[in-house]
Amino acid sequence: MMKLIFLLIPISLTFFSCSDSSSTKVTEADNITEKKTTSVTEIPRTDSILKVHTSSSYIYPIDQTSDDASLKRFVSRLRQCVERKNLPEFISCLDTGIVVSYGGGMHGIPTFLDEWKLNKQAEKSALWSKMNLFLDLGGAWKDHQKTEFCFPYPQSDILFEHIDQDLDWYRTAVCISPQTIVYEKAATNSKKTALLSYEVLEIMERGDHFIQIRTLDKQVSGFVKTEQLILSADAYPILQKVDGAWKIVSFAPFD
Repeated sequence: MMKLIFLLIPISLTFFSCSDSSSTKVTEADNITEKKTTSVTEIPRTDSILKVHTSSSYIYPIDQTSDDASLKRFVSRLRQCVERKNLPEFISCLDTGIVVSYGGGMHGIPTFLDEWKLNKQAEKSALWSKMNLFLDLGGAWKDHQKTEFCFPYPQSDILFEHIDQDLDWYRTAVCISPQTIVYEKAATNSKKTALLSYEVLEIMERGDHFIQIRTLDKQVSGFVKTEQLILSADAYPILQKVDGAWKIVSFAPFD
């Protein structure tokens, strides 16, 4: 019996030694895996190192619709008929002499309907998506007397008064995002060079999906997605009281 006990002791010690060695190896492997994981997560993303360009040439979002109770009611009615694509109701919001083009001398509801392709298949007109965007962005007064109101807010002349530069409206755009990405080329897979926040920009060249821009201080240039800009020369609605009731009196470009 004693001989059997003495034989079992070395075997037991060998077993425990192997067990400890195996445990140690697993721990070392875990450490290696943990180190690899840590090194991967520490690699910075490209987006995180982009800095927002700071400038005094900006127009922050604003919506002054609530300044006037009657205007607020009119805009609410306008929003409902736009969301429902209710053309007869929308037409009732237009002034009979609505301006469609100042330079071209185009005005009147029939001309407006023709311009926005509302005479046939009105539900497919680009007007509805455009108006939804404008209303969502919010509007602002165009004059200090508060007789004219416009959508969207970047079309308000008043909001540009703090910018000490002569602007060419045909070549002016405003970022409508707090983080507008500037690309090196006109493609989303190209290098990202900067971030812009509600900045007023100079248009260098227009495109369908991208616009080549430059900041007014000439510190940043590149390409920005068209959908993240409001172009000052594009058509937009101006609201004014006609015979005591709010109407859209103009939906024209800067021409």
